[in-house]
Amino acid sequence: MAAVADIPLAEKLFPELSAEERKQRFATYESVRQFQADAMFRGCQYIVNHTMDDFSWSGEQYLDGKPCLFISNHRDIVLDAMLLQYMLISLGRDTTHVVVGTNLFEMPLMLQLAKVNKMIGMPRGGNRKEYYNILMEMSSTLHRLVNEEKQSVWIAQRNGRTKDGHDRTEPALLKMIARNSNNDSPVQALASMNIVPLSISYEWEPCGMQKAREMCFRRQGPYVKTPGEDTQSIVSGMMDYKGRVHLAVCQPISPDEIAALNGNETLVAELIDHRISDNFRLFEGNRVAVDLLRGRKVDDTEKTAQFIRYIDDACLRAGMGDEFRQTLLGIYAAPVLASDKCSVINDNNF
Repeated sequence: MAAVADIPLAEKLFPELSAEERKQRFATYESVRQFQADAMFRGCQYIVNHTMDDFSWSGEQYLDGKPCLFISNHRDIVLDAMLLQYMLISLGRDTTHVVVGTNLFEMPLMLQLAKVNKMIGMPRGGNRKEYYNILMEMSSTLHRLVNEEKQSVWIAQRNGRTKDGHDRTEPALLKMIARNSNNDSPVQALASMNIVPLSISYEWEPCGMQKAREMCFRRQGPYVKTPGEDTQSIVSGMMDYKGRVHLAVCQPISPDEIAALNGNETLVAELIDHRISDNFRLFEGNRVAVDLLRGRKVDDTEKTAQFIRYIDDACLRAGMGDEFRQTLLGIYAAPVLASDKCSVINDNNF
């Protein structure tokens, strides 16, 4: 792991050490666990302390020590999984493997970090047969890690970040998990993975302006990312101000629930979505966004004024019109509109 000491991030993690001292420190790590508990934990702590007003978590009672498959809503390329590891280390528990798209490995920094952070690459693209083989191989890997090696895994509920604010689990993900080398039934295969939904909520949406801009352009035709766009999103997601952030470990999906749904991937995905929505922490901006979209009068509070200033500033910086404004508001309103919380929101919820 000594090579990792040379990356620019290492200098930020240990500014008090010289380059040679950093190499010596990294050379003492004898396991990934040691590296994560020291270097990565310190890095995440820096992000929490410098870009968040508060980071909280709930649902600790569902962490019973059994290996599981965490299926998480996905708002930020790196932070969603990183904050889970930060919570687990804080609780004295082992970290998880993390499934990420191999497109991220095109960035030298991510490739270096992947090697020492138990990251599993999920290839994208290919023809139908190639993609099927990729899914089968990933399913085999997930079942091996959870059921044989007794290691937990984090995976996003869908391919790519949620950009419109609607957190939906892809049934195709469950279909992949429902197949294993033992040829178990979908009910047996899904139940064996001990699925635990995760719900992460950011007061200020990571890369919100970039997401709204991309959505507007996609309505006009195919969207082609500019060189370095993913790298910029990673940096922005980590270093931009996020306000309050909450990570909720949701009630696991029990074997009885999976059996009652007959292992139907679409219905299991909907159950996961309900858990994520029910545990999503709504902030003032979510409510204000709904009021603005519906043309209702908003409360005269500092939090409301702060959110409106943020929206106005984003529109000004993007140099785009009303479509952009409505799209950005829609990102914040979506968690409210997608849940039953819309009718019960009051100041005590924030």
